[in-house]
Amino acid sequence: MTRLNAVAFVLLFAANAFALDRSHLSDDIQSAIAHKEAAIEAGRKRQKYDFIGEIRLSGSMTESKNSDTDEWSRSEQAAANFSQDIFRSGGIIASIDSAELWAQTARLQLIQEINGYLQNLAALILQSKQDRIRLRQNELNIKNAEIALLIKQRQYEAGEADITQLNDALQTKNNLQKTRLELQNQSLSRLEDIAKLTALNPDAIPLAPFEQIEAQTYIDNSILIKLAKIQSQTARVQQTITTSSYLPSVSASAGVSRSYSDSGDRDSYNYGLSLSMPLSVTEGWAIEEKKLETLRAQSQERTTIEEVKRAYAQSKSAIEATRKSIEVSKENIALYDSLINVTRAQAQSGSVSKFDLQTLENSRESDRLEIESNQISIQIELAKLHYAIDKETK
Repeated sequence: MTRLNAVAFVLLFAANAFALDRSHLSDDIQSAIAHKEAAIEAGRKRQKYDFIGEIRLSGSMTESKNSDTDEWSRSEQAAANFSQDIFRSGGIIASIDSAELWAQTARLQLIQEINGYLQNLAALILQSKQDRIRLRQNELNIKNAEIALLIKQRQYEAGEADITQLNDALQTKNNLQKTRLELQNQSLSRLEDIAKLTALNPDAIPLAPFEQIEAQTYIDNSILIKLAKIQSQTARVQQTITTSSYLPSVSASAGVSRSYSDSGDRDSYNYGLSLSMPLSVTEGWAIEEKKLETLRAQSQERTTIEEVKRAYAQSKSAIEATRKSIEVSKENIALYDSLINVTRAQAQSGSVSKFDLQTLENSRESDRLEIESNQISIQIELAKLHYAIDKETK
């Protein structure tokens, strides 16, 4: 493929392409995602407002009999009481922060799950394209093997080759035919895996080319790093909550009750403030435990950042190696072009067999297909980077 043709191919590909999103996933997967989103929001609200006290309602009815007069009496009572912590030495604000951090973690984990589906789908679609390329390459290799077998057969019949050489040529052709069956099965298996993720025809989902992501952009938006940072923040907040539970707290209470009896009705009201502070022999150990958990989370955050950096470097190195392989194939194609021109002229003059020309043309086409396959391999690697970052939350 010439540079002009390659550019035209990319432009045509991009013009009809779009990025995968959750709408391309199967209905069952989309439904599960929607339910998880709703559950996360419900959980966030429940935890955020969990510090608000409850109103406790109670009621009772009693009937009693006087043993002297045999008269029955009845009394009823209804009451409502409310108690609310209004100060916990920072624990209330920390509990609200903890709820928000929990929700952020859950949302990021859901984005990570969605991205996992999309990366898997993108990789399968791209690999399916590679399957077709490999089948075409296998077809060309079989043609060359058939030519080589025919040549060896004629040489053997002419006494110019031994049976071992003929058998080797036959085995090469047979092995390539077996490889074709394996490639066909692999292609079918890939299509089945795609069907598990989407109801759409993979050929109707043209993927937009994934672009190279800069290292700093990748690190700043890495889902793994964001999760590690939130876990560090969560550990610090939990440390605050634990510490505050051993410090003074103030709560307000109020209540109202009404009683009904044969002797008359009566209302009562109460309200007040209470100050409390627990004394516990395990206080120091509990606080120290939370401090150590915070330090561990901070250490894990630093470790995660380094792991993400290494993963990016490895991916970039793999992409560069594939690009070098493409350059080698291009050099081979240039050499094949030169040889084909010479061989075509020789074939026309009868100095070489037409089989030589066919072999060179098949080999050149196989190298061209190898370039396409390697370009897809780069896209698979870039998709891995693309879906490892968070583009939704800020």
